[in-house]
Amino acid sequence: MAAGYLLAQNGIEFEILEASGSYGGRMKQTTSFVDFPIPLGAEWLHVPAYELASIVNNPKVKIATQTIGYDRQDIVGHYEDENYTTGFLGDPEQDRKFINSTWFDFFSTYIAPSITRNIRFNTVIKDINYSGNKTIITDNKSQTYSADKVIFTAPLKMLQEGTISFTPELPANKQRAIQRADIWGGIKVFIEFSHKFFPVILSFADSETRNGQRMYFNASYGQNSKRNVLGLFAVGQQAEQYQNLSGNDQRDYILAELDEVFDGAASKNYIQHLVQNWSEEPHIKSAYLSDVASVSTSNILAETLGNRVYFAGEAYTKFDDWGSVHAAARAARDAVRSILA
Repeated sequence: MAAGYLLAQNGIEFEILEASGSYGGRMKQTTSFVDFPIPLGAEWLHVPAYELASIVNNPKVKIATQTIGYDRQDIVGHYEDENYTTGFLGDPEQDRKFINSTWFDFFSTYIAPSITRNIRFNTVIKDINYSGNKTIITDNKSQTYSADKVIFTAPLKMLQEGTISFTPELPANKQRAIQRADIWGGIKVFIEFSHKFFPVILSFADSETRNGQRMYFNASYGQNSKRNVLGLFAVGQQAEQYQNLSGNDQRDYILAELDEVFDGAASKNYIQHLVQNWSEEPHIKSAYLSDVASVSTSNILAETLGNRVYFAGEAYTKFDDWGSVHAAARAARDAVRSILA
């Protein structure tokens, strides 16, 4: 979306081939759970708020999107070895939550209006042939599309699973990077309770490891709402304990985990819950490239194919940052600059 938007700003003709029936991908949200939008995918802005203006790339546009950072006095909890402790957050990181909004809302407001008419939905790409004067793209219905330049933004997991082929084959170093890449699966769960008994963040001994991450967080933080919603964020190995269950078994496992920490308060106050398992999402099948991946991995993944096929997205970055919306948008800027150069 960000790449198409920048191409439109520069008067370049383009078409976006979208595998699903809607835009946004891992920025997916729902507005039907409670009285504020729930980000089922990307949750936080991990950099200062001025990054939003960089994405819009137009000083004449006034950005009304509001975000809120965490406060050093916020209460956080930690549970380990059957012991629950609380304390102040202290120096917060840059992470900011959207207020009654999401990343999806931001893109829908400022980016989508310029590109929606150029999106061809439900178009699943199977092959990209960049051997001739034009690059020929073929979808799963044998429909072909011709382009002078292509910006490839499909999730890395799709390349790893071989759902999209290239002619000629990808260079050996790129193939190795794809196959060796540690791509984290992921799940998010949102639970509404009748009473707020939880801290801003709840961490565990395994909340941040080389194999994955998990934490519970106050999803209602900063929202103009009286609803009490706790979010679960888990990626990599730490997500599997939740992903291996479904339905009532999954719900009961999560409530039991919280009951152990909060003396049964979770089950007593439970109202409803919502699950988004990104490892099962069609055309995505993952969360993002592991936080502990080598910088060389994203650099190789971002390498252009003969000045014909460019790569942009959360995993295809030429800098020491990946796995986020702002990184994907920056990668899009790099790709468009290269095309225009």
